[in-house]
Amino acid sequence: MNYQENALKAFSSHEDMKETLRIGLYNRFKRDLEMEKEGNPLLFEQFAAEIITTVRGGRTYVTKGSGDFGIDIEEHSDEGLYLGQVKCYSDQNLVGFDPIAIVHSQMIKQGAAGGYVITTSDFSSNAYTYAKGLNIDLINGKQVVDLWLDYLDAKHDRINGLQPIPQMQN
Repeated sequence: MNYQENALKAFSSHEDMKETLRIGLYNRFKRDLEMEKEGNPLLFEQFAAEIITTVRGGRTYVTKGSGDFGIDIEEHSDEGLYLGQVKCYSDQNLVGFDPIAIVHSQMIKQGAAGGYVITTSDFSSNAYTYAKGLNIDLINGKQVVDLWLDYLDAKHDRINGLQPIPQMQN
């Protein structure tokens, strides 16, 4: 096992490290109004879409910033259309039921098979209660880190699969 594999294993098994990564994701992707003039406010949406594509399969599309009726990610898979919304929130801001209601409304309107809401934070108890039975996955910050680690692992496996087999020396 090489250094990268050892580090990945340590990250995936150590809860303090996962919490550090979760906070780091929030700080990396939070919207800074001063920086937003130069930066891309859709970076977290793109990050989440890439992870979803790698971990769940299918194809994802990040919607434009306005006129998307509350949907940030469209995922097309063998099971059908899945609609997602992402929220880059700090620990002090739990995601309420509003984004779930929006995703559910759009699922019905577009005939989607399911949906999800992804956050760097967590969800309120009302959000968890509201989402029951709606086929909407609530993916909190800790789960985002787990998915990210799965994504990195899958990416690592793909890269290793592309490496040439060493030639035997005579």
